[in-house]
Amino acid sequence: MSAQVRHAKRSVVGSLLASMIMGSLLTASATPARAETSLETSATTNVCAPLAAQLRWHEPFFGIREWREVAQETLSYASPACRQALAAGQAEEVASALRQLEQRADANNPWLQRYVYKVSCQLRVPSLRGQILAGTTQPGVYVDCVDAVFAQGATDEESTALRERYLEGLAKEPLTTPIPPSTLQAPYVERLAPVLAAYDKAQLAKRDTLFAALCLRQTPTTPEAKAVCAGPAVREPLWAKEKLELGQISDGLSHLTTLAPDQLPQFVALLHKFDDEHRRGRDRLHRMLCQQRVLASPALLPACQTLRAEAEPRWEHEAKTKEINDELVTYHRVAYGVGKFLGLLSLLIIGHALLVNRRRAVSEAAVLELQHDAQ
Repeated sequence: MSAQVRHAKRSVVGSLLASMIMGSLLTASATPARAETSLETSATTNVCAPLAAQLRWHEPFFGIREWREVAQETLSYASPACRQALAAGQAEEVASALRQLEQRADANNPWLQRYVYKVSCQLRVPSLRGQILAGTTQPGVYVDCVDAVFAQGATDEESTALRERYLEGLAKEPLTTPIPPSTLQAPYVERLAPVLAAYDKAQLAKRDTLFAALCLRQTPTTPEAKAVCAGPAVREPLWAKEKLELGQISDGLSHLTTLAPDQLPQFVALLHKFDDEHRRGRDRLHRMLCQQRVLASPALLPACQTLRAEAEPRWEHEAKTKEINDELVTYHRVAYGVGKFLGLLSLLIIGHALLVNRRRAVSEAAVLELQHDAQ
């Protein structure tokens, strides 16, 4: 009986020791996991800390700037790592700050609300889908928010219906409806065949971008897409040159903003032509090539270094100075002619007066002589 008791005690002690060992092992394995999770959370918080601080800084007011400018400044604090974390549903402090800002928005002053919608739609935070959908009805931000709805690809009924309505609107009014960048990808891009046809006919900017997305990056399958893809891939450089030559500067420059960098050097000759002929729009073309697009195409740098940045004001000053000088020369010529005429007229008057006085003296002498003879 005592042997059985001793055996039972040994079993209990062995079980207790085994439990203690297993517990220590589990605790040791769980501690690094918790540490790793806390490190990941801390890293996510750190990458979005500048953005969260900027949102808190803008909470009371915008200052003297317009809400779009403040939104762009705020978005500049969102690093690629922060955007990736937000897209993965992390960095909840950013979403919380945007929700608090929306609650502070006044219905009579919608600028703060539009600011929140623009930032939310640009960041594409999944937990702010309500704000993104609400932004699709707000002026100034609806394109960004519609683009976010297409990019996120949510399958809920409201998002699906919104995408369908927008694609139908693009097909019906392609020239007046903005094109969200996310629609240039599958599965939406093939439905933009009517838009490409309208852009091709109206010679609008971004036509080549549409063509590349629809016809070059994928194989068109619908008959309408195959028909529009039968045309040339690149047409905008020729349209831009024609419009600039005709003096349609704004329309021509709109194409230059979307052209590929390797297509820009061909406009250097046109810039020199505008400079030599002192044509209107030369400075706008120079700003486009030498200020806005020169970083995209370093081949433009030699021409930009040889041509002045602002030549049209100097041309206008020279033309005005020449006009004034011509007017002065004309004035002096007229004054000289009038002076000569007045001088001749004075001589005629003096001569006429002398002649009249001579005749009067002769007649008076004759009268006196006749009176003397009569006496």
